[in-house]
Amino acid sequence: MIRIAYRSGSSTLRGPKAVLAVLAAVAGLLLAAVAALFAAATVVVAALVGTALLGLAAVTGRLRRQPVAAARSGMGEDGVIEARRIGGHEWVAYGWNDRDPADR
Repeated sequence: MIRIAYRSGSSTLRGPKAVLAVLAAVAGLLLAAVAALFAAATVVVAALVGTALLGLAAVTGRLRRQPVAAARSGMGEDGVIEARRIGGHEWVAYGWNDRDPADR
């Protein structure tokens, strides 16, 4: 007859190696959780920056399309003011400060 010998008291869940294995698994899970939070925060910051840039682009697009009536008031019909050279690099411009009181 063949006898098989079993060792009693030899379990994989006993001893310091098992405790270290559980601690290593917990540390790995914590590290993965921190990495996931960092990735999520990065996505949120990127979304906020993108939203801000799109908002600024929309505002500048609206400002470009609006007519600039105040800047052209007091000028000629073609938007050009009259200027005369009085010598050297000196010029005198006329009409740029003669605005219509209704434009103010």
